[in-house]
Amino acid sequence: MMMAEIMDRIVCSNVHYFYYDTEFFFSHAAKAGVRQIEFYLGTPHIFIDHAVTDDFDRVKELSEKHGVKIAAVHPETLSFRYGLCYMDDEWNKKSVKAYKNCIDYASRIGVRQLNTNVTGAFRDQNQEEIFKRAADNLKEIAAYGREKGVKVAAETESPYYEGFLTRLSEAEQLSDYIGDENLEFNINYDGMKAAKETVRQWTDKFPGRIRGIRFLDLESYEAYRAEQNGDIFEGS
Repeated sequence: MMMAEIMDRIVCSNVHYFYYDTEFFFSHAAKAGVRQIEFYLGTPHIFIDHAVTDDFDRVKELSEKHGVKIAAVHPETLSFRYGLCYMDDEWNKKSVKAYKNCIDYASRIGVRQLNTNVTGAFRDQNQEEIFKRAADNLKEIAAYGREKGVKVAAETESPYYEGFLTRLSEAEQLSDYIGDENLEFNINYDGMKAAKETVRQWTDKFPGRIRGIRFLDLESYEAYRAEQNGDIFEGS
């Protein structure tokens, strides 16, 4: 595959704000050949929480100016301020509201996909109750996304990290419970390999509902490209 074709398929994430402003990020992403990005929302990125949505809409202008498409937004989950599995009712409501605000922002800047990890699944708590909380939240968020024209893609994890949603069977259980095709999935490559699953199994189970594959680094992507049988994801 030619490099131009590869760059059409790769979506890079932004963590520029530690050192550079947003225009610098878009201009240099374009110079590096990046054509699509996943744009992070919430502290310390574009400020969005359960009460406030940032009024910085110039990101759309910068995206168009430099020819770098925002393929998806991603609420901040590594900080664990908001999550989909919190059992505290008040904080859970705030988390869902923060997700809805991220969907509103995505709609405002013309982005039609929100990616998210399923975080907050503390291991000392009842996992069945956590599953129900996460599923109920995703059901509400996916329905809201459908109203706004934004797909919601839940992302699997590597079992070596948080490890709540790591396998195809768990994604199937989640999908069956929610029953809304506006909920789609991204596959974590390391998690898929640890589970001894294949891309083909995922796309057969969820035809047209697999949005992408998350790679930890270039080595993971090169390993994926080198796999036999041509089991290469074409995107939905």
